[in-house]
Amino acid sequence: MAKTHTLDHWDQRLIQGFVMPGVPEDTRALLVTALGALGCEAEYGVNLLRVPLHVPRPTRAQGEQWLRQILHLSQRLTRVSAEVEVAVQSYLGALALVDQRRDAATPLEIPQATDDWSSRFDATPGTWWPTAGAIMIEREPIEIWLRRAGYAYRHTVTMSLPDHLESLDQTLSFIMHALRTLPPGGVLTRDALAISLLTLSTELEGDLVPHHLHDLDTRHVGLITGITAMLRLTPPMGAKISADVAWSRGELSRVQATVVDQHERHGGTTRPLSESKGENWAGQLVAEWENIIAVLEALQAELESPNPTTHPTLV
Repeated sequence: MAKTHTLDHWDQRLIQGFVMPGVPEDTRALLVTALGALGCEAEYGVNLLRVPLHVPRPTRAQGEQWLRQILHLSQRLTRVSAEVEVAVQSYLGALALVDQRRDAATPLEIPQATDDWSSRFDATPGTWWPTAGAIMIEREPIEIWLRRAGYAYRHTVTMSLPDHLESLDQTLSFIMHALRTLPPGGVLTRDALAISLLTLSTELEGDLVPHHLHDLDTRHVGLITGITAMLRLTPPMGAKISADVAWSRGELSRVQATVVDQHERHGGTTRPLSESKGENWAGQLVAEWENIIAVLEALQAELESPNPTTHPTLV
């Protein structure tokens, strides 16, 4: 479905980027191999997550194919993340031994570096990569794209697939940014290398894997469980868009009841968001559900239209 192209030679940067006097070659090779595997998965994943942009009218088969590829990517990332964690800890241990031999000091401390590569670009202090500019891509929400493919809107959102997919996209894009900006070996201080590697590892093992790929608990499922459950549903099982509209109207009524309850209990006021928002939380939810219902009703009219729809091929 998604093709990857290594145009910026980030893989070549890995070969020389972690050369450090005193660090054993096998330890460096372990890190380069693990980050290389991670980079391949991240590059593939970023392209895979862009597929809905190129296939705006997916068939059920295309939606299923895409979900299966996301599922397999998530499973591979779980394994690769663990390998990166082991490799990073091995490399940091080697750096600590270098320091011990050099000045008989305590094991490696990791303060915020002040002379690292990233400081030259006014970037996040202590890491080698410069701050990445935010690029907003206009696209249809993934839950609507999957609704077009025949997957019930209410199933997608109750399993938090949109939030998990957004976090996956952000993390993989961050990884590619970091790998593409890795400076040559010898440029970074040991402190800068250490804090950067720990940051990369924490993004994976401390956030993406436990909070978005795996389940937090039985009520908060991750991508792997959520997509597996979605794929087990046959097309007739709750896939009617009229059922999604009815469910959304029920959610709107529930929020509106909350607004009324808040007004009655607190003298006509609701719990506010931050001052910069200038709106109340319940009012914002009402507006969001009204918009969702309007989108679903428009989609229902479009899908029930007699005009034929073309379906681009996924590559």
